[in-house]
Amino acid sequence: MFYRPIKTSVADPLQAGVFTGMWHFITINFALSAIALIVCGVYGPVREIGWLVAAQFAGYSAVYLAISLRLGGVLRLFQWMPFGLTAILAAIGAEMAH
Repeated sequence: MFYRPIKTSVADPLQAGVFTGMWHFITINFALSAIALIVCGVYGPVREIGWLVAAQFAGYSAVYLAISLRLGGVLRLFQWMPFGLTAILAAIGAEMAH
């Protein structure tokens, strides 16, 4: 939905390569965060991992909210909301871990 149109609009092959790398880094980061939270939930809570994921997604949320506001409104880029919710849920899980 987003990757191909963006990549085809980038004319410089070096910039297209950087974009492709960043896209895949982000995908890997999200997948590993999800796996870490699932493993902690199944095999025993590790508070530090929960707090790390919470901080990471809070940062993502802050970045997207700032960009959205700069583009003219809170809902210009909605991604800050699911990132924020993920941060809140991870923080709750980390706080509840014993």
